[in-house]
Amino acid sequence: MPAANYLSAAALSQKTAAALNCLETGETDKLIILENDAPKAVLLSFDAYEALEEELEDLRLAALAFARLKTFKPEEAVSHEKMIEKLSR
Repeated sequence: MPAANYLSAAALSQKTAAALNCLETGETDKLIILENDAPKAVLLSFDAYEALEEELEDLRLAALAFARLKTFKPEEAVSHEKMIEKLSR
């Protein structure tokens, strides 16, 4: 595998097992697949993909929380105690 994280599509087709092994063992965290010397795709290990998805979801939730804070009205909020009382019936 090349030292850089770039791999041609032709080389990937010939060295699929080696490329996957590099990702699985952590030798590289991503492979950028080139076609005609232009980036066409990124290949990630499943662990790296899951981490990326989790981080994206965390960012979505943070953005939603910040957006809700802008319109939050404390006088209209239901207290924790009232919610516990309501849900324990």
